[in-house]
Amino acid sequence: MSDADEFIEFADNLADQVRPILVEAFEKGCDYEFKADGSPVTEIDCKVEKFLRSEIKAHFPNFGILGEEFGNEQLDAEYVWVIDPVDGTREFATGLPNFGSLIALCHQAVPVLGVIELPIEKLRAIGAKNRPTTCNGKPVKTRKCELLKNAVVCAGGPDSWGVEEPKLAKLRQNTSWRVYDGGCAAYVSLARGYLDVCIDTTLDAFDFCALAPVIEGAGGVMSDWQGKPLTLSSGKLVAASATQQIHLHRQLLECLK
Repeated sequence: MSDADEFIEFADNLADQVRPILVEAFEKGCDYEFKADGSPVTEIDCKVEKFLRSEIKAHFPNFGILGEEFGNEQLDAEYVWVIDPVDGTREFATGLPNFGSLIALCHQAVPVLGVIELPIEKLRAIGAKNRPTTCNGKPVKTRKCELLKNAVVCAGGPDSWGVEEPKLAKLRQNTSWRVYDGGCAAYVSLARGYLDVCIDTTLDAFDFCALAPVIEGAGGVMSDWQGKPLTLSSGKLVAASATQQIHLHRQLLECLK
């Protein structure tokens, strides 16, 4: 078994164990509190991240860990696991199903493995460097859209755009039609060929590291708004397009200037 096989099997197994925890908590409902930055957090966010950290440390004690709830460890390590126990806590806490759990592995700060677990939809996308992306074990492909004017777009919710609001207005004028605030579920839809563009303005490394390998392994491209590949130190402005055709992604980035 190659290292890549070992990492994929490990991450897939983690997602197997996380799914029933999230499903049970979603069905029961749970209270939330607000963190210092004003974002909500639930006891399930903390419970799942503690579990993931414990498993990672037991199996890969020399690897780093970057997580949303409990900080970072050994970020200078060659390999760093990046975890978001509940991506879409607002949706989870309010009984909406489009939330997920994200598990990623970075090699020298670059995402090389990503798992997007959507427990309520019962979908799991797995992407790894130089391997085809799968969803529920079957290979998936982005669809071919070469012109931005024909693209179907999922953008982060209007409240997240702030000073970038004029660019959202420009995106509306230059694309076919749009949906909003799909979270990590939108990136699975892009990988499966249902969307052409996903764009967000407030993502941290624990939000996007799992997404990039999934999109790229399905035939798409993901970068920051300057077109630079994503790393652990990338900023919050990220964009994904459905094909490697330079025309679509270039048009998208031009629209965002």
